[in-house]
Amino acid sequence: MADLNPKDVEKAKLHFDIYDFEGCGKVDAVRLGDVIRSLDLQVTNAAIEKAGGTKKKEKLLTLEEFLPIYSDLKKAKDIGAFEDMMEGLKVYDKAENGTIMEGELAHTLLSLGEKLNDPEVEEIMKACAGTADDEGFIKYETFVKNIMAGPYPEEAAK
Repeated sequence: MADLNPKDVEKAKLHFDIYDFEGCGKVDAVRLGDVIRSLDLQVTNAAIEKAGGTKKKEKLLTLEEFLPIYSDLKKAKDIGAFEDMMEGLKVYDKAENGTIMEGELAHTLLSLGEKLNDPEVEEIMKACAGTADDEGFIKYETFVKNIMAGPYPEEAAK
């Protein structure tokens, strides 16, 4: 936790307090991912679980327990960045024109990384992919920008 500056600690405390629904100074570990992502970290569900997040309400975290977790995740190398996502999708850009087949992107979301199911992929594609052209291609830079904007990209564009 020593690498967190006072501003980071203050911001973390503010976000932690927002997710302290009971007002008891504790956040349920099932909400760990929500708190971390509200602090602008793009972490995977696997990283959250590894850090102590749970899938069921079974454990409460204090701020003192949360701050080292936040510090560790902030330093983590497996946090996705815009450039990393762009580079990964360039593999599918056969024409090297910034586009990818919509179906190929959907298939990739279904089969690689943290596996998604069909309804989740449909929701992501609808919210983030934009409109495909007549040949079924989408601009993947738009997709990545919308993904990185968070769960409500239409609000980020305003």
